[in-house]
Amino acid sequence: MSEKKLSVIWNVTGKCPWTCKFCCMDSGPNNCLPEMTLEEKFLIADQLGAYGCRVDLSGGEVMLNRKEHFPLIERLSANLGRDNLGISCSGAFIDEKLASHLAPLVSDVEMTMDAHPGRNFPWRPAGYHQTAAKAARALLAAGVETGLQTVTTTEHKTKGLLEELYAWICATGIDNWSILKFFPSGRGVSYPELELSDEDCREIVARIRALDAGNPSARKPKIDIHYLMPGSEKADACRCVKRSIGILPDGRVTSCFWGLDREGRFLDDKFYLGNLLEKNIGEILSGPKAHYWLGYCGGCAIGDDAAA
Repeated sequence: MSEKKLSVIWNVTGKCPWTCKFCCMDSGPNNCLPEMTLEEKFLIADQLGAYGCRVDLSGGEVMLNRKEHFPLIERLSANLGRDNLGISCSGAFIDEKLASHLAPLVSDVEMTMDAHPGRNFPWRPAGYHQTAAKAARALLAAGVETGLQTVTTTEHKTKGLLEELYAWICATGIDNWSILKFFPSGRGVSYPELELSDEDCREIVARIRALDAGNPSARKPKIDIHYLMPGSEKADACRCVKRSIGILPDGRVTSCFWGLDREGRFLDDKFYLGNLLEKNIGEILSGPKAHYWLGYCGGCAIGDDAAA
């Protein structure tokens, strides 16, 4: 492993109150992916604490089942330390009271917002961005570091869409803005036309950098452009296992959480590393499937069609 902590994205549930058309996890109210019991989740929380890593708790919607997931957040925070625990969610159910309860437990909360909350965005359900906006204000008021993530698609080639969102982000006081590229995984496999070309990505990255450079304010968001966005300043080498892994709701471990189809099956068996209900995290990460990725020297195994 590298000297940096391994980043673990733990999708604790496939259940979600939203049905986003291009969800990479095929999450929604009727998601049928098996889910571990709370006791099993606690066991994995203890494993991750002993291993030492950074965990981002995600889904589905983490806050949909607060009766189970809030105790899990408390357990992870105690095991990992507050600075090594984040939450990625839609903002649903987060009000001032819940935000104040999260503040001492997590380093940050990140939500997705692809357009200004007052603008209709055809790939998200009605109310989705407004919910994130309300939650963001509650989290900021509670002193929680708050980030927004934008999944860029061909929709974002529209002039003014990102600029309008950036203005809202600055006015609201959002701490971090993450820019990701859409990959056709999960339900998104049905919409390959949304994937940006490399040229499109570079144009969008240039627009975002121009916004940042043109903002003289000291109180502006930190911008993180994902390494798989052409034009990003980050290295574009695959980070599977070297830097990150994913855990699915049933305990399966994946080298890349984008390597799934709309039924939650792996696009290729090489993305499957093992199951935490059968082996502990150390055994899985020292196994032959993990070693494949540690020795992998290519680019994105999905975006570069290298998984074939």
